[in-house]
Amino acid sequence: MIDNYFTITACVQAEIKVERSRFIGTALPVSSKIVAEEEYHLLQKKYYDATHNCFAYVTGNNLDTVFRFSDDGEPSGTAGKQIYETIQLRKLTDILVVITRYFGGIKLGTGGLGRAYREAANAALDQARVVECFLMQPCKLIFAHEQISAVMKVMSDFNLKPIETHYGEQVELTATIRLGLFEQFRLAVIDRTHGKAIVESIGVDV
Repeated sequence: MIDNYFTITACVQAEIKVERSRFIGTALPVSSKIVAEEEYHLLQKKYYDATHNCFAYVTGNNLDTVFRFSDDGEPSGTAGKQIYETIQLRKLTDILVVITRYFGGIKLGTGGLGRAYREAANAALDQARVVECFLMQPCKLIFAHEQISAVMKVMSDFNLKPIETHYGEQVELTATIRLGLFEQFRLAVIDRTHGKAIVESIGVDV
């Protein structure tokens, strides 16, 4: 199971010049399609006098990915798609890349445009710090009081700490574990408690 993904930590910028045209690349982390669209519109307003503000974004993870790109008036396929493919090649998500162009008076042709937008996207992404993130699985454990020591030993083996613990007729404990390790953890708890503990998934926290 693939339960990891890569994104960037902060907004970064880089600028290149190609045949007198300025290409300003802005890359920033975004948490959703809505945030990506909002951030794009803010950059449009900031660079209102630019010739083009082309973009691509990817949000979501291996379970549910959303993407969009736009040439913003450049010839079809020369800008947005180039930015999107640059993001894909770096295997990034939860990211928006906007390339702002100020036309310098010299036409680049479709091939030259494509290269320029890829170069600008790469220049911006070269400035970014990439981090690995994991899909996490919240879970609930239900077990008898006399099994506390056994359960906590398994928790320690997986470097987990309880989020909440309730003591009633039985102990109810919530924790969050990396999605890809959940089944291994569940079986370990059941084995250590001789099948008496219950381990339930609550939902996926991304």
